[in-house]
Amino acid sequence: MNSAETVFYALPAGEWSELAGGGQHSGQILGNQGQFQAKIEASRLPSERFNLPYLKIKTSQPFEVRWGDNFQIKLPGFNLPIPARVIYPQANQLTKKEEKLIQCLDRYAEGEKAMLLALTEETGLQGLREKELEDFCRLPSSQLTQLALELEKEGQLFILEFSPLFLLSRKSFDFLLTKMMSYIEDYHQRRPAETGPSIKKIQERFKLPKPVLQLALNRLIKDGQVEISGEQVWRHGFEISLSKEEDEIMTAIEKMLLEQKFSASSLEELARKFKVHPQRLETMTELLLQKKKVVESPDGFILHASWLEEIKKKLEERKRNGQRELTVGEFKKLTGLSRKYAIPLLEFLDELGLTRRSGSKRIIL
Repeated sequence: MNSAETVFYALPAGEWSELAGGGQHSGQILGNQGQFQAKIEASRLPSERFNLPYLKIKTSQPFEVRWGDNFQIKLPGFNLPIPARVIYPQANQLTKKEEKLIQCLDRYAEGEKAMLLALTEETGLQGLREKELEDFCRLPSSQLTQLALELEKEGQLFILEFSPLFLLSRKSFDFLLTKMMSYIEDYHQRRPAETGPSIKKIQERFKLPKPVLQLALNRLIKDGQVEISGEQVWRHGFEISLSKEEDEIMTAIEKMLLEQKFSASSLEELARKFKVHPQRLETMTELLLQKKKVVESPDGFILHASWLEEIKKKLEERKRNGQRELTVGEFKKLTGLSRKYAIPLLEFLDELGLTRRSGSKRIIL
């Protein structure tokens, strides 16, 4: 196609026998931007909604069109021009067969709200952004937002962002949930010894914008279909398949962490102690995390959950006794930890919102 051409679909305003039954015509289109030579191709089938043919109009010169624009068509031999309006300004993007094409165009021709929903559904899992809307129609941002709010209230779409507007259709969202669960289930079947796919893998698999991915994950968690720990996602109720030896090692790790309450271990230290490949140890640790037997600090230290609960109780006891300030030395004495482990653990408690750093001390919250 010539880059200077403009091709769009339009709907005439009334019955015109010369446009019925398909066929091509040469004429002119008249609009706010002037008068242009054009080729007009009428659809063989009429619109089911309006009982009129859709017109595919091609101009040999650039002609800026947007959904809903009104213009006139002038054909040779007819004195009166034919009023028409733009239904789809980017005609070459629609490659459907005529029957499906007519059904598609009927949705865009029904009105502003129907147009917005149809365009949102057309963009699929990528969602519809405000820039795409600006390229498609001339409706102001405030009006588009109001239409989107109405459609969201009806359960037809989701507003992911307001400024600029970012929309996802309910139809695409439901499709994504089904596909994501199928992917996670398939991952478990192919790799039963792993926790599950990472969030990054899921995003790359479906090429999802972050807001779309987060909305889907939140819904699957809320519906009790998946669980998430760190970056890993797995089906609710799924358990990693371990060998008998690995199961015994995992039990020994939990026992060691439980017996040595006032200590902390890194994955590297545990791997050396139990002579396990770090990747397999990470899998076992993930399983303990799933079962809430252990917790992992941001610095990678593995702590038994019951020990963390004991530390919480000791902090609460100090707070009740009016001792809200806590030095590193006092914390070392409280836990029996060396400075090597005490500092990372204090930072972990800060992350959990149990303490807050104030100079060289901590404030118990």
